[in-house]
Amino acid sequence: MANNSRYIIWAHRDAESLFGAATNPVIRNGVLLFFDDEICARGECDRLNAHLGNPHVYYSVEVAQDRVSAHK
Repeated sequence: MANNSRYIIWAHRDAESLFGAATNPVIRNGVLLFFDDEICARGECDRLNAHLGNPHVYYSVEVAQDRVSAHK
């Protein structure tokens, strides 16, 4: 059985950040940053986290259907 999941990268900001707590999907070039492959999504997430200079922000990967419906 094929895995038809999509993976979205989410940005998380904690309450101590300048703008307060928030969790939002990452948008790049006007569209959600998503991947059809979990390994690719985790690789991009790791890359984004490695280049952070802000201790109040981090990125995570979630299955698209699970997070999008929960975020509404």
